[in-house]
Amino acid sequence: MAAGCADVRRGGTAVTELTELVAGILLIPVAEVNEETGTATTAAWSSLQHVRIIARIEETYGVRLTAREARTCRSVGALRVMLDEKGKLR
Repeated sequence: MAAGCADVRRGGTAVTELTELVAGILLIPVAEVNEETGTATTAAWSSLQHVRIIARIEETYGVRLTAREARTCRSVGALRVMLDEKGKLR
């Protein structure tokens, strides 16, 4: 996993919102979304769906991801770390 995109486990409404966001875009049950859900583990997470997830994260959390962040944060855990580092999951 790239620097700044390590796995993290946190509780709270913002994390639940992220899980629901990913599940909604991938059209999978929320119960199936966990830290490891990502491009390498989830068939529904295609390159197109990844772009949709990134766009929705930017819109929902009011952040702009760098091209590097968008390329390297390819799992729910990695996205949570990145959002936490930007102060959006506190």
